[in-house]
Amino acid sequence: MATEQVDVPEIPARHFNEYFRHAGTSVLYNRNKKGHNIFVFVNTLAFSASTSTILGLLLDSPFQTEVLLAIYSTNGAFAVSVAAVQPLKPMEWGLLSVAFILPYIIRVFSNIIQRYR
Repeated sequence: MATEQVDVPEIPARHFNEYFRHAGTSVLYNRNKKGHNIFVFVNTLAFSASTSTILGLLLDSPFQTEVLLAIYSTNGAFAVSVAAVQPLKPMEWGLLSVAFILPYIIRVFSNIIQRYR
């Protein structure tokens, strides 16, 4: 499948926004919009699950405050980086919020179930 290529002039500074309006955005979105949304959801879910696992392993350590600060700032940096490469469309923040929060909710419920057994 050949992709459409834009003819870039020798001096692109005159019409920079016209020729490079998609620069820095996701290439996957331009090719497969539904696949891009699934990829961002699954990638966010995997990232959040890994930070949740790290949090669970290091929660009772003497460096608990530093670990919490590092995990929350890493999650924030991930959210900003995902937002930065999104195409110019309304982002589905609800779906990404679910992907971010789901591993933490599952961990809380599993701890509650283990506590009352």
